[in-house]
Amino acid sequence: MESKVVVQQQMFGYIEQWQQSGQSQKAFCRQVNLSYHIFHYWYKRYRMTESKPASSFIKLGVSAASVISHTELVLPDGKRLLFHHPVSIDYLKALIS
Repeated sequence: MESKVVVQQQMFGYIEQWQQSGQSQKAFCRQVNLSYHIFHYWYKRYRMTESKPASSFIKLGVSAASVISHTELVLPDGKRLLFHHPVSIDYLKALIS
């Protein structure tokens, strides 16, 4: 059984070949004998890896206030932390460090 990493590398290689081929996705899949649905699944994953930021860390700029009210922290994966009560800057720093 091939490892997930090997399969991912192989499929991403197909996607890069397709991008350079100038063919439609379906025509390329027929040429390399690959199911279009499998290609489409991996193309979606390929696009997701391209859209991720290079680093999962972001710099948090904080104003002079020591307490922030009604705070929303959006994480790189799209998840959100909502605070409906005042939150201290030290607490936010502890969350992201």
